[in-house]
Amino acid sequence: MGYPGGPGLTYRELVDSATRLANALLELGIEPGDRVAAWMEDVVEYIQVYAACALAGLVVVPINARLTVHEASFPLEDSGARVLVYTEGLAERVAALTTTHLLLIPVSATGSGVTTLGELIANGSHQPLPLVRPDALYMIGYTSGTTGRPKGAMLTQGSVATLARMNALAYRLPVGSVAALTGSMSFVAVVPAHIISHFYVTGTVLLLGKWDVESLIDTIEQKRVTFTYLPSPLLSAFAVAAAAEPLRWRSLVSLLHSGSKASATKLREVADVVGGLLVEGLGMTENSGGLVTCTVPGDTDPTQDRLGTVGRAVPEVIIRVVDPLGRPLPHDGETEGELVFRSPALMAGYWNNPEATAESMRDGWYRTGDLGTVDAQGYVRISERRVDLIVSGGMNVYPSEVEEVILSVPGVLACAVVGLPHERWGQTVAASIVVAPGHDVTEADIVECCKERLASFKKPTVIKFVDALPTTASMKVSRAQVRLEMARSWPK
Repeated sequence: MGYPGGPGLTYRELVDSATRLANALLELGIEPGDRVAAWMEDVVEYIQVYAACALAGLVVVPINARLTVHEASFPLEDSGARVLVYTEGLAERVAALTTTHLLLIPVSATGSGVTTLGELIANGSHQPLPLVRPDALYMIGYTSGTTGRPKGAMLTQGSVATLARMNALAYRLPVGSVAALTGSMSFVAVVPAHIISHFYVTGTVLLLGKWDVESLIDTIEQKRVTFTYLPSPLLSAFAVAAAAEPLRWRSLVSLLHSGSKASATKLREVADVVGGLLVEGLGMTENSGGLVTCTVPGDTDPTQDRLGTVGRAVPEVIIRVVDPLGRPLPHDGETEGELVFRSPALMAGYWNNPEATAESMRDGWYRTGDLGTVDAQGYVRISERRVDLIVSGGMNVYPSEVEEVILSVPGVLACAVVGLPHERWGQTVAASIVVAPGHDVTEADIVECCKERLASFKKPTVIKFVDALPTTASMKVSRAQVRLEMARSWPK
């Protein structure tokens, strides 16, 4: 794996460097089961950290590179991470952390005399390590529901390895597949779902870093790329560019879209150009970051009404639709209920959160919180993704997290955050706010506070001040009603 025009690592070099790093970490007193947080930009060293932790029985805690210090502090504290590996671009944020128990390991020299990741690799022993059990914890991927604190999904070495096999099949990866990696490795799903799945087929992974449609097509043409991922905002742009120069992307075997809901119209634009190469699917962190359902080549046939679905259950997964009591509902394509599934790649539970684990996992079934239908052929349609979850440009935005920040603004009495439809991003963040009597709160006050404490994609782009928020019969704020009221004046 490596960069399209630069250095990389062979499999032999990856195993050797990961073995040395694993031994070096153990020699520092880090023990199997300890958590190693990675707050890193997209560099080859990220994979060395993942591989070293796998060999040493350590647990990776990926921290999104776009998070603020405020946001990153929770998973670091909650996981009890003993080590934090970071890249130079995040050094200022790392320096601002108040966590004192972390062993800080910069990837490159910072001039402070601190031992770097490269030095640990260079000086570590190449002595082989004992095999780690498949049920050993390997990753804690922090995700959130629509309320409460982020939850750490516990992924084992066995579940991630199983996911690699399942995803390779769902993605239709050929042996030796070449991936153009368009997603950031700091997202929990990217390494297990896209990178380790390519390791399974002895493939090559190219780290694109910052990219656009033209540079993506350049890479596909020059490196004979067979697989890549296309986020929702770029569906139309890719369709136009690909239609104009069809010979440049002819090496592609599959083109994945997932992560955020896209309209059937947008998917049709792409399918009309690439045909059966398009893979649409439903995936989640709790399934080791991988797909639960996916389409197959024939599903893009314009005579079929299947681009509005997320396909059928991938091999080894069983999916059902159930009522509020968990009772199975008919698979008739019309009866709506909660989608639940069983999978050999399913998480072991939520870290230090038995209540959330018991709520979401019952008798081996994971309750997604998504409402949808399943038809007689097994095709799944999603009507509402995790109820109030906002998915903007493929990025999850959790209303309660944004609301907590807005409520910290002096003078804000109440607020509700919802998603509104957006042509480019799928959804955009909107906030309905009640100001306490006698206070003067402006849009600028809200934006400034969110800018300081939240990643840019979480900031509200629509702000509305109201006298009161609508409530349900139980006196809880009705986000559904807020969404409806704000949508009345919002362009469709």
